[in-house]
Amino acid sequence: MKPAHAILLVEDNPADVKITQRALKESGLPVDLIVVRDGQEAIDYLLRQGAHPRGEDWRCPALILLDINLPRLNGRQVLERVRATPGLRTVPVVVLTTSRQQEDVQQMYASGANTYIEKPQDFQRFVQVLQTIHHYWLDTALLPPMPD
Repeated sequence: MKPAHAILLVEDNPADVKITQRALKESGLPVDLIVVRDGQEAIDYLLRQGAHPRGEDWRCPALILLDINLPRLNGRQVLERVRATPGLRTVPVVVLTTSRQQEDVQQMYASGANTYIEKPQDFQRFVQVLQTIHHYWLDTALLPPMPD
């Protein structure tokens, strides 16, 4: 049996974190959800610095779920840093946000987002969206090997 995929959720809203955790649990998907609460913490985790030094419990995420509106570093800044880091460039980044603004959509795709999805307001629809993301990016798409 394959180990659960690690997904990094970059989300500052505690309610959205809880909803995502609940939706993943309800979906029954084999996922290890790693939660960071702001853009700088996301970078610290991904680069294994600050409160996230190299250790045996660190996992490179197979997928990043990224909000746009974050404290310290916003989603675009995080995405640009991820795409500029050789070991992280190929990790799929799904922007999962409440913003529908065309400017945000354009900027995030221009910065290297793989997908941009507006967070559904309906919980069952949110579960379906997470299942679709998981199915496509972690079960169907062929991705390069994960960096060590």
